[in-house]
Amino acid sequence: MNNEALLTEGFRTSLINEGIESNSSYHHKLLSNRKEKIITTLRRELENCEEFIISAAFITESGITMLLEQLKKLEGKNIRGKILTGDYLNFTEPKALSKLLTFKNIEVKVSRGEKLHAKGFFFRRKNLWNLIIGSSNLTQSALSSNFEWNLKITSFENGKIVREVLEDFYALYDNLETLTQEDIERYQEIYEASKRSFNYTELEPQPNFMQREALQNLKELRKKGKDKALLISATGTGKTYLSAFDVKSYAPKKMLFIAHRKNILGKSKKTFETLIKDKEMTIYEKNHDPNSDYVFAMVQTLNKDEHLSKFKPDHFDYIIIDEVHHSGAKTYQNIIRYFKPKFFLGMTATPERNDDFDIYKLFDHTIAYEIRLHDALRENLLCPFHYFGISDIIIDGKSIDDKSSIRELTQEARINHIIEKVEYYGYSGETLHGLIFVSRTEEAKILSSALNEKGFKTRALTSEDSEEKREAAIEQLENGALEYLITVDIFNEGIDIPCVNQVILLRPTDSAIVYIQQLGRGLRKNQKKEYVVILDFIGNYEKNFLIPTAISQNNSYDKDFMKRFIMSGTELVPGESSIIFDEIVKEKIFENINRTKFSTKKNIEHDFNLLKKQLGRTPYLNDFFQRNMIEPSVILKYKKEYDEVLQNFEDRKNLGALTSREKNFLEFLSQFFTPAKRIHEIEILKYLLEHGEADKEKLAGYIENKTGHKNQRINVENALLHLTKEIFNSYSLTKTFEKLITRKNSEDIYTVNPEFMKFYENNDYFRRLIEDLVEYNLNYVKNNYPQKSEKTILEYKAYTKMEAFWNLNLDYSNGYQVRGYTTFDQLKKAVIFITMDDNAYENNFLDQQRFPWFSQNNRCLRRDGKLTAEGKIAENYYTIEVFAKKASGESFYYLGPVETVLSAEEIINEEGKPLVKYELKLKKEIETNLFNYLA
Repeated sequence: MNNEALLTEGFRTSLINEGIESNSSYHHKLLSNRKEKIITTLRRELENCEEFIISAAFITESGITMLLEQLKKLEGKNIRGKILTGDYLNFTEPKALSKLLTFKNIEVKVSRGEKLHAKGFFFRRKNLWNLIIGSSNLTQSALSSNFEWNLKITSFENGKIVREVLEDFYALYDNLETLTQEDIERYQEIYEASKRSFNYTELEPQPNFMQREALQNLKELRKKGKDKALLISATGTGKTYLSAFDVKSYAPKKMLFIAHRKNILGKSKKTFETLIKDKEMTIYEKNHDPNSDYVFAMVQTLNKDEHLSKFKPDHFDYIIIDEVHHSGAKTYQNIIRYFKPKFFLGMTATPERNDDFDIYKLFDHTIAYEIRLHDALRENLLCPFHYFGISDIIIDGKSIDDKSSIRELTQEARINHIIEKVEYYGYSGETLHGLIFVSRTEEAKILSSALNEKGFKTRALTSEDSEEKREAAIEQLENGALEYLITVDIFNEGIDIPCVNQVILLRPTDSAIVYIQQLGRGLRKNQKKEYVVILDFIGNYEKNFLIPTAISQNNSYDKDFMKRFIMSGTELVPGESSIIFDEIVKEKIFENINRTKFSTKKNIEHDFNLLKKQLGRTPYLNDFFQRNMIEPSVILKYKKEYDEVLQNFEDRKNLGALTSREKNFLEFLSQFFTPAKRIHEIEILKYLLEHGEADKEKLAGYIENKTGHKNQRINVENALLHLTKEIFNSYSLTKTFEKLITRKNSEDIYTVNPEFMKFYENNDYFRRLIEDLVEYNLNYVKNNYPQKSEKTILEYKAYTKMEAFWNLNLDYSNGYQVRGYTTFDQLKKAVIFITMDDNAYENNFLDQQRFPWFSQNNRCLRRDGKLTAEGKIAENYYTIEVFAKKASGESFYYLGPVETVLSAEEIINEEGKPLVKYELKLKKEIETNLFNYLA
C-alpha cells in the first residue's frame, strides 16, 4: 500500500469510523499529556524528520533543554529548522533564544509588538508533513504535564491544509529579520525589567496534598494509642515542614528536634519559627537553659551523659529525629533509650539500609506515611529534572570503567569532554550552582584543580574537611563565589542546598540508594531555578544497570522493564521530568542487563530481609511485588517454588511443611503459569477453588466480566487445555506434573484436581502459598499485561516462545522447539521468530514496517509442483504473526501481524544452501522506541 492509500485509510479511521483498520502512524491524534507526554511525540518527530518548523508564543530554556539531544543529532545531519516566537508579555526567555542561536542549522526569528499566540510544530519527511497544532508552547510544563490540546495530522505537501498553514507561517516569517545575539541583549533588558515588575508576596506555608494525608494519618495513629511512627519522605519533599505542621497541631509543651548536621539544625529551627510563633526555640549548646520550649540539638552533643542528665526522661512530650536511619548508631541509641516522650517521630528518605539495624522494628513497624521520589514528582513537590545519560570518553579504544586509574579519570581529554557536555546541556537560571560526584578523594582534588585552570570556580570537599570548611564552601556555592563543589560521598544525605541546578555524576553506580541520594541533591525547589540538569557520564561500569533501577524506583530486576526504561524513561517518570540516554550508553546498559544474572541468593536475601523488617513477618511473593522489591518471577528462577526459597532464609519451625505431592502442584503453578501474561488460567483456578465446579459457558461469562471484553470463549478453552495438561501432552518438561484442573468424564464440567483440593483445604501453609501465587499473578497481569481487546496477545510486549504460542491460542507442543517459524495449516496461521543479531541471516529493518526475512536452509517455494509451507507464506496463505528480539537470551517482542508478503525469491546463501528470502510488511509501524532498540 503506497503513502496515498495509507493516508486515505488513516483519514477514514480518524474521521469516519474508528473501527476501520489502518496504520496508526497516519491517524489524526489528540496530544494532551494524558496518555503520552507531548515531549515524547516531538522527540520522535525530530528524530525522523528531514525539515522542521516551530511556531511558539513562548519559548523557555526548560523547553529547549528537553530537546537538546534531538537538536544535536539534527545539527550533525544538517537538517534545517525554522523557529518563530514573539515578545508577547515578555515571557520568552533570552537564555533560550541564545541557546537556539548556537545551532548552525536553525534559523530563529522573533515577531515584535504583535500578539503572536500561534503554536505549531511541523515536520517534513520526504513529501509528507506531520502537523501538530494546538495549545502547547515550547515550555517544560506544556510539553510534559499541562492539560493541553494539540491535534496531529498527516498530509502530503500539496494538501490544502499544509499549503494554508505554511503560507500563513511564511507570510509572517519571511518579513522578519533573523535573530542575532545583539537583538537578544536588547531584549534581555526589557525581559529583566518585566520580571522586576512582578510582586511576590510571601504567604504562610500551607500543607500540600501529601502532607495533609500524612498529618491525618499521624492523628489517627495517636487516637489508636500509638506513641511512635516512622515517616518515609523523599529528599526535598518537605518532611521538616510536615513535622512542624504536626507539632503545631499536637501543641506539645516541650519538643526536641534532633539532627546530625548543623546546617540542618539551623534550617529546621527557621522552618518551625515560620509556623509556630508562640514558643521559645533554641539550638542546644553546652550551656543550654533546659527550660526552653522547643530545643534543636545535634546528636553528637546531646548523646553524652553530661547533657542528657540535664533533662528528665519525660521532659519532652514530642521528639523528632531527622535522618533516623542512622539510629542504630550508639550516639542515637543513647538518646532514644533515655527519653520517654508521649510521641516519637522518626524521619528518613532512605530506610533501606545496607547495615543490619532494623529501623522498622524501632518504630513497631508503624509507618505514618511514605512519600517516594515518583510520588513527589507526580504531586509537583520536587523540582523537575532533565537527565542525560552520556557516554564517557573513549581514548585509543579504551573506555572509562570500574578499574580506570586516577590518571585516566583526570586526563585532559576527559576533562575537555566533561566541559563540552556541561556547556552544551547547561543549567536553569542565571548562575551555575553545581555538584560533581566522583569516586575517589584524589580524583576530586585533581579535577577541581584542572577545572579551575580552565576558568571554572570549583572546590573539592572530602571527608578530610571539617564541618566548618564544608559550611563555608556551601555558602560560597550558594552566593555564586563557587560554581562547583566536587565531592565523593559526603553530600549523599543530610545536606540542603536548594540552589543546585546541575548535578554531574562521574562515578560508577554501585548502589541504587546512593545514586538516588546524589541525584536528589538537586531536586529541592528554589525560586531561581525551574529544573535541574543531571549529567551522568556512563562508562563500561559493571553495575550500570542500576541506573534505570534507581531512577525508575523499580527494584524488581525485571530485565524487560529495565530495557523499556532505557528506551522510554520520560514516559515512565511522572511530572515534568525527562530522561534520555545516548545510543552508545543504551547499548552498554543493554549488554550488562543481558549478561547479568539477577536471580542470585545475595539479591533475593537482601530484599527478603529488608521486607521482613518492614512487615514484621515472613514476606511472600505478592509482598515483593506490592512493595516494589525484586520481581517474584526473578525469585522463581533461583528456586522452583517459594517454599524452597523460604527454607533458605527462614527457620523451618516458623514455616509449615509440604509433602512431595504438594510441592509438585506448587512447582507446576510456579514454573509454567507464573508470571501470568493473561488472567484466564489464574482466574479460572481461583473461581474453581472458591465455587467447586463450572462449565465452559459459565467460565467464559466470568472471564468476560473480569476482562471487560466479549468473545472470550476461545481464550477460556485454551486456558483449560493448559490447566488440564491436555495441551502439554508431548511437552516433556511437564510430564512429571499433575494437572491442576480435571474435566468430569467427557462433559464440559471442570473442577480442581481432587488431590490438589484436599491439600488446599487441609494444609494452611500450602493454601497460603497457592493463594499468594494467585494474588501475585493477577496483580502482575493487571500492572504489566492488561488486556486491551478480545485478544490476549499485546503488541510490543515481551514473550518467550512458549508464551507467544500460548497467548495466540496455538498448540506449541511441537512448534515450541522450532527455531525460526511454525505453520498451522488448518488455522492458516504462521508464527515467525526473528533474532536481529543472528549472524546466520541478514536480519534488519528497511523501515518501521518492512523487513527481510529468511526461511530455513534447504527450503524452496514449490516441491513436486505443489506449494511448500514456504510457498504458502509467499502467497499470503497464512496470517503471519511476528516476534523479534535483539539477541539470544532475551524474550521476544510481539510486533503484530503481517499485512502482506511483498516479495519472495529463492536464493543460495554463503554456505551454498538454498533458502527463500522474503520482504514482509507489518500491519502497523513498530513503536519508535522499540524499533530503535531492535534496529
